[in-house]
Amino acid sequence: MNPSDLDLIHRYLDGEITEAQMLQLEQSLAGSIELRQEFVRISIIDEKLNEQLSKTALCDPTPTPTQSPTPSQAEIRLPAAPSAAVSWSSIMAMLASLALLLIALLIGSNRNQLSASQELQKMRKSLALGDRLYRVDVEQAVLPNKKQIEQHDERRPPKPSLEGAKLYVRGTDEFVLMRFLQDGTPFVTGSDGQVGWAIAPNGPVRVSQDKQRFNRDLPGHEHSIPLSNLSQGLTQIQKAYHVQIILSSPGDAGDEQDAVLVATKKRGQRGPSRIEIQYASNSGRIAQMRFIEMPYGPERLTVRLTLIDELTLPESFFHHSDHHSSNQQVVSDDIPQP
Repeated sequence: MNPSDLDLIHRYLDGEITEAQMLQLEQSLAGSIELRQEFVRISIIDEKLNEQLSKTALCDPTPTPTQSPTPSQAEIRLPAAPSAAVSWSSIMAMLASLALLLIALLIGSNRNQLSASQELQKMRKSLALGDRLYRVDVEQAVLPNKKQIEQHDERRPPKPSLEGAKLYVRGTDEFVLMRFLQDGTPFVTGSDGQVGWAIAPNGPVRVSQDKQRFNRDLPGHEHSIPLSNLSQGLTQIQKAYHVQIILSSPGDAGDEQDAVLVATKKRGQRGPSRIEIQYASNSGRIAQMRFIEMPYGPERLTVRLTLIDELTLPESFFHHSDHHSSNQQVVSDDIPQP
């Protein structure tokens, strides 16, 4: 827990927080369950002390002008010690309140984790049903410094943009990613579950017995959240993220209840800083996924994956031969080229 966040909590309770600090505190609270629990704990203690201060002020006589406190005394925020009976009753009440709070937080946290586990399991089952078509949208791209970009460009050629790409997915190992160059020419990569392949606008078709070789064209593979295997990503979310479930108001009987899963990355973990999933709580059907600050080469992207269609594709669709002419040369990336 960051000490600066605790300082912001005290500034907030003392009424000394600025607008910029308030925004910083809200962001910190949104990203840390521990900090939210500490915020509630400190708030209750602060409220109890204020109540005790009010009682003490009513019992003490009004000070005369000659008894005005010195500046150093005025800075002391704790009340003067009351009688033993009042002091002990206040302390016991405070301890009881804190005990109830901690029990409530523990039960609430466990319930939320249980609910999150159940919801993620429903999503995984939904993903196993049929083929799906997603549209990829890039909301924001954050670039590193110029030197890092140049170093990256020396190692690998630039990737076609993901904006507007089409992603077809079946199960956990089969996918087809269609990206488009500025003139509309497609750049297609994929896997049929046994062979990975890539079809550039120019040159031969590249294939590999490593079925995951070309899923590197999709962000998330470095941190076990590949967009081509959302089921694996859901498992990683359960391990490496704090998860909260937000349900919408229930509609008419029989209607799907919409929900949002918000996953915030745990400290020390890698991957997108936050993941948001819009889905139907009854069936687990995912309508949209949003990845904030997802690593992609030298960039950090905010990527949105939107379900366009659920369909049944022919078996050959995920094989490279379905996406190029029969006379186009095919070369293996597994065999060194002369």
